[in-house]
Amino acid sequence: MDTALGILAYVGALALTALASLLLAVFVALRARMLPGGRLLVVFLCGVALWSIAQAAPALLGPASGTFSTVCVALSPLPAAAFVHLVFAYARCAGERPVAIAAYAAALFAVTVGLVFGVGAVVPWRGFPGFFVPSPCGWGVLGAAGLLSLTGHLRLLQTWLGQRRASGEIRRQSEQARAVFVASGLGLVALTGFAFPALGIAIYPFPVLLLPLYSVALVYGIVRHRFMAVDLWARRALVWVLLLAGAGMASALIAALPLALAGRPAGFLATWSALAATLLLGMAVLTPMKRWVDRLVFPGGQVSETDIATWRDQLAEPTDAAGLAAQANTLLRTRLGLPEDGPHLVLAGETVTLSGWDDAPLATRHIAERLAALVGEAARRLTAAQRLVAEEREARLAEIGALAATVAHDLRNPLGIVAMAATAAPADVRGEIAEQVARMNHLITDILDYARAWTVSPRPLDVAMLAGRFGIEAQVPAGMTVTADPMALDRALANLVDNARALGNRVALIAEPGPPATVDICDDGPGIPAEIADSLFRPFVSRRPGGTGLGLAIVRRVMEAHGGTVTLAARPGWSTCLRLTFGNPT
Repeated sequence: MDTALGILAYVGALALTALASLLLAVFVALRARMLPGGRLLVVFLCGVALWSIAQAAPALLGPASGTFSTVCVALSPLPAAAFVHLVFAYARCAGERPVAIAAYAAALFAVTVGLVFGVGAVVPWRGFPGFFVPSPCGWGVLGAAGLLSLTGHLRLLQTWLGQRRASGEIRRQSEQARAVFVASGLGLVALTGFAFPALGIAIYPFPVLLLPLYSVALVYGIVRHRFMAVDLWARRALVWVLLLAGAGMASALIAALPLALAGRPAGFLATWSALAATLLLGMAVLTPMKRWVDRLVFPGGQVSETDIATWRDQLAEPTDAAGLAAQANTLLRTRLGLPEDGPHLVLAGETVTLSGWDDAPLATRHIAERLAALVGEAARRLTAAQRLVAEEREARLAEIGALAATVAHDLRNPLGIVAMAATAAPADVRGEIAEQVARMNHLITDILDYARAWTVSPRPLDVAMLAGRFGIEAQVPAGMTVTADPMALDRALANLVDNARALGNRVALIAEPGPPATVDICDDGPGIPAEIADSLFRPFVSRRPGGTGLGLAIVRRVMEAHGGTVTLAARPGWSTCLRLTFGNPT
């Protein structure tokens, strides 16, 4: 390899390593410093950056960098001790404190020896202006740093192998240990290149060129397996920077390949032309690499008209607000590669807000905002459709009410005539006619109550007194009241109590003040059949023998007029409980 190109690649690899390590250190310091191991990771990464700078300085400054480089090498056991402390803290070992004390004590001893007796010198080597070569004492200092690093790696290996058959959080910890172990192993391989001059290996220190990959691999081990819980967008931004740095290094090496193969051109113009062509080649290679990194870390790209049309069609499918919100977040997660618990859209009525997007890149946030606008449109359409359905329903109910009133009037007159005509009949015939007439009158009354537009005049009502009127068991907090229309609520409770008494031996009213206030009517009967549970409050779905099928539907209409609901509820010791929940009267 051409000497100038070799020095450039060597310095570039170390510069990228220092930059990546410092970026990661700043990132952890800002986003995760309070988490276990956060501060130790910052110290270790700063040590990696300092080591990289100390090894790059001789290649640029020659022997003039000797003092700086040798001092940095002498300090190298300290970040190695921090690495040991980090690993033992991460693995939650019982002996973390004594191991950390021993590691720091050994590191301080080695650093002291190195600073007092010297660790080596910077000398020219194979065309390099300078290269650090350790002295025997320096070998001892580097050996101490290596042993500390080896201790940390052995603990990582033990965590990986000892927990790989586990599950849940322990299994994830094992996977994290494996990722960090592999990353650090890659760093140890890269460090062997620095020993070539001292060992008399007269070849270019190729392993050093792997060092930038160490930072990328370490980031992968930390971010991919969530060694530390940090913000999604910060994690992605950091990975983006590191991958882009790797792409830049790769493009630089590819661009320099023609010079390495053809040699240095003779003459200023030829050299200038070759360098210009090399630079253009590097830029041409970097552009597609950057696009690849963008798609990998921040997927989504531009929003096309086809995308918008597809999203509109898919957002038109849900029939309620909850389904619309779920559909929108599914589309967003699929498009941007987001986790289930990541940033999302929040739909409240017709208002759409972005949650967790404050630190998102502008392009990615723009996609979310475009989708949010479409969700708002869909929510307004859905609200309008529901309003039309409600208006049509009210109109039909008014029609049914008018029809029911007419039918009731037309039926009750003949029924009265039948009852009067039966007075001369035998007693048993008269009793049968009276019973059937009463049933028909009951059905007519229920139809009228269901079809009528319930207008309520709420006022505070004592719940205990309500329970007392029906003569049933009551569990009511002292002084509890509900705001309701007395006659309407009495009608609803009467229907529920009649049903409960017809099916159970024991009936109780159980109230809770809330908010919201609730009143449960419970019985110990056979319970609600599963096949009618979902349609229990619709007309003509009856669970009581001889019922009209409108009792519970009337209760629902009464509670809707109060702005409340009637639902099935579960209470220990009771087979069936129907719950009245009170809201604001409409």
